[in-house]
Amino acid sequence: MASQVSPGVVIRERDFSNAVVVGATAIRGAIASSFRTGPVGKIVNIGSERELIDVFGTPSEANAGDWLVASEFLRYGGQLAVVRAATGVVNATESGSGVLIGDKDAFDAGVTSEKFAARYAGTEGNNLSVVIVDRGADYVIAKTGHGLAVGGTYTDDASVGHEVYEVINANSFSIVKGSAVPTPAAGDTATAWDYNSQTIASTGLTYKAIGPRPGTSAYAEERFLSYDEVHVAVVDTATNTIVERLTYLTKLTDGKTPEGASSYWKDYVNQYSGYIYAGAALSASEVTTVGEDPGATAASYGATSASPLVLARILPTAGGALSGGTDDYAYSAGEIQAAYDEFLDTEQTSVDFVLMGGNGANENDTIAKAQAVAAVANSRKDCIAFISPWTGTQVATSGGSALTPALQLSNTIAFFDNISSSSYVVLDSGIKYTYDRFNDKYRYVGCNGDVAGVCVSTSSSLDDWFSPAGLNRGGIQNVVKLAFNPNKAQRDDLYTNRVNPIVSMVGSGPVLFGDKTGLASPSAFDRINVRRLFLNVEKRAKGLAESVLFEQNDSTTRGAFAASMTSYLAEVQARRGVTDFLVVCDDTNNTPEVIDRNEFVAELYLKPTRSINYVTVTVTATKTGVSFAEVIGR
Repeated sequence: MASQVSPGVVIRERDFSNAVVVGATAIRGAIASSFRTGPVGKIVNIGSERELIDVFGTPSEANAGDWLVASEFLRYGGQLAVVRAATGVVNATESGSGVLIGDKDAFDAGVTSEKFAARYAGTEGNNLSVVIVDRGADYVIAKTGHGLAVGGTYTDDASVGHEVYEVINANSFSIVKGSAVPTPAAGDTATAWDYNSQTIASTGLTYKAIGPRPGTSAYAEERFLSYDEVHVAVVDTATNTIVERLTYLTKLTDGKTPEGASSYWKDYVNQYSGYIYAGAALSASEVTTVGEDPGATAASYGATSASPLVLARILPTAGGALSGGTDDYAYSAGEIQAAYDEFLDTEQTSVDFVLMGGNGANENDTIAKAQAVAAVANSRKDCIAFISPWTGTQVATSGGSALTPALQLSNTIAFFDNISSSSYVVLDSGIKYTYDRFNDKYRYVGCNGDVAGVCVSTSSSLDDWFSPAGLNRGGIQNVVKLAFNPNKAQRDDLYTNRVNPIVSMVGSGPVLFGDKTGLASPSAFDRINVRRLFLNVEKRAKGLAESVLFEQNDSTTRGAFAASMTSYLAEVQARRGVTDFLVVCDDTNNTPEVIDRNEFVAELYLKPTRSINYVTVTVTATKTGVSFAEVIGR
């Protein structure tokens, strides 16, 4: 509310004209797996396949099943919360002794003292090399057999000492001129040092390719300092390309941009680099001794207009190649369980669907993975887990003979017998043969991402409480063929065992042909549309209930809650979610005893609409001269 000193009225406008009345947020799935890159053990929000690639890399041979399930879900319009499982991966480092840095929080907590480390664990960090580009030298001195070392002093004919910046070879070296232009000793020659022609190690890339020569920032100039700027670049040595440029940063730890953000090079790298972290201080051999070493505050230098100061320069050797990173795509049951446990906290993470992804290492590990996914949904009770069978239930292992449909059926049912009865899980029979364009091969992949995806598209075109199955809304994308295409009798067996068949019908393509949840007993909640209806209503009720916390438990508060909930449910009814409803939130269920316990009670009664699963059409032939009234009484 606007601040007012004296009594008055403030008029504000709020535009809800484009708001969605029901289901106000995008549908968010959740998946955990091993990936090529990305933070470890941390939830990352992904909105597209492009983002999935940028953060977690493309699919490898070992994680393609999980990756493609995630990609397929995104294709239907969903969003994803993704966790990279903590396997045996480690980050590449400047010293070569790899270490696991899960995310920036772990780095900030001091898990490593490395000068530089790859941002993400895995072997891809081994291709990275860090380059710090300072202003460089001022002049190159040609002097035969000079015998000088970096940090030494070259004294010219005018008895002026110049800092040796870099020893090129035994007969030449570069210097920082300080406040005086060099006057070479007899027999020596001096030429201006050319920034643009300087090369980055053996890459052939030049400083010019990173950015123009660094200079003095406005922040430093205002404090009577000069030459504080540096560029930081990351080179991919596998492709010999500069993959990242962080330019015009400062050596001052308290340096600021004009907007007030930190421009200290280490802070900036650690906050914004997509490839590296910068940790331990540079050594004395990596910094000239002109002025004071970089890495101090501007105030600590004590420079004034009467005694300005040129900052020390960082040498070209200050960067370094990273190595020691390792991959590990094989996650154990415990590792995948720990990754999915990141989604358990309902207050910190909003999740609508939990995706099983692809196979574990074997059938037992796949069962454990499916159970872990189901456990998340059953614990949260505000989302649904989507589970497909182990690929081996329907596809023979390499070299084995093809499985018969009868075996595929029995194997699939047996796999799902390991999943406990629950209305918070959805089981499907689908394993599709699809093209992996990243590895140029065809793969068998579970359809749980697709089944969750058709729920997303159903909500987008209609509402949560419409069934996602059937010819109108249940189409499965990117299918070359199904590993198992059940016939009517087989579909009957699957459906009896809580499994939703995915079938390919002539003229329709692959379709989700069932809308059961994993609840074993007959109930309104044994249908996906009803479960999703109640989840939608419960989330809305929770939001309204949170708004009355710490308010007065009186008729005004109860009436406002009941009115809001009634308005919402009337909208649901108008949009065919319920046939009738009742909201009770008054003194009948908020008795004096309830109020004295500081409790607030509301009761919602719903008659959900049901989806049609069984159709009977009777076609009757009659004699030409007989009226229909005579046959059926109308």
